Amino acid sequence: MDFSLDEMQTIAVDGFQKFLQAEIKPIAEQYRDKYINTELAKEIQAKLAPFGVVNGFLPEELGGFDMDPVTQGMLMHELAKVSPDIAITTLIYFASGKMVAATPEPLRSKYLDKFLSCELIASVAISEPGTGSDISSASCRAKQDGDHFVINGEKMWISSGDYSDFMYVLVNVTEGDETGLAVFLVDRNEHGYETTNIDKTALNSQSTAQVFFDNCRVPKENMVAAPGKGLKMLLTLLQSSRPIVGLMSMGIAQAAFDEALQYALDRSQFGKPIAAKQIVQEKLAEMITKIEAGKLMAYRALDCIAKGKRSDIDAAMAKWYCTDMACDIVDEATKIHGGNGITREFPVEYMARAAKVFRVTEGTNEIQKLMIGRAITGLNAF
Repeated sequence: MDFSLDEMQTIAVDGFQKFLQAEIKPIAEQYRDKYINTELAKEIQAKLAPFGVVNGFLPEELGGFDMDPVTQGMLMHELAKVSPDIAITTLIYFASGKMVAATPEPLRSKYLDKFLSCELIASVAISEPGTGSDISSASCRAKQDGDHFVINGEKMWISSGDYSDFMYVLVNVTEGDETGLAVFLVDRNEHGYETTNIDKTALNSQSTAQVFFDNCRVPKENMVAAPGKGLKMLLTLLQSSRPIVGLMSMGIAQAAFDEALQYALDRSQFGKPIAAKQIVQEKLAEMITKIEAGKLMAYRALDCIAKGKRSDIDAAMAKWYCTDMACDIVDEATKIHGGNGITREFPVEYMARAAKVFRVTEGTNEIQKLMIGRAITGLNAF
């Protein structure tokens, strides 16, 4: 088993790191806790796209680079080190890009080119105010009316929701030729839906929105997954993105570690740098070990995905471990900073708030553990 980067991965990561420092870090610092509007969000993603991080995973025939999942994860790790907010918008491009690829023709061709050029932003609408982790009990309804479906309901916690030009919506088809959970492509301009952003403890530079559907008439041709098949499609999507969420949280952890290490080398107490103190060295050693362990878990899950192997349990392990460890690591980084760690002058304060959010994205960590427990015991706790 080879854990080293190959030549192409080394070139991709090195070039991306330099670009991020020069082009993205100044934006991230300027907009920390400030909302990046839709126009700027599209501009940023268009700048990121040539590196393959936005849509490089798509096959070449659809305009992508055929980038492997492990390399994609490495790039997302680097992006989250600089800006977890911007990384979330990129993650949603990744998730919605998989949905675009699965969209039947001719509907796909209608959106593909402008999606690839970042002129259009898509999102994926699964969660609802009343369902939380139980996505199978979606209350957002679609009722067939001739050649259309009429959608009514709400969605909650939708990343890039306010940015979106169109979204893939999980709905419960209750009447018509077939019933069950389905997925529709809903266009904001053509079919109409309303969004409002949700104010959070962190990651407010990007859009997390509540979405409202009020008698949205959608052509039946916009059905991407038929009733009864929508849930499986979206669970497969989540499986592929969970290890990347883990690597993103490790990106925050790595950034916090870097800040803590530099602070410990610069800060002197009792005549020498606090980095020379045994307790500080112990903290730093544990922090970097957890980071490397988390990255390896996530890379293993992505490698399974790349090879077409079953990866749901590996993905769940990587997601919960990385996001929980990120919170622990950032907490230790804050302690190393002492009182300065709780002031907004030092970035670890923001990182501490940002890391917590990832515990609940792409399925809460408690749900990940139940999935692992089901695999271990053969018993379903849901």
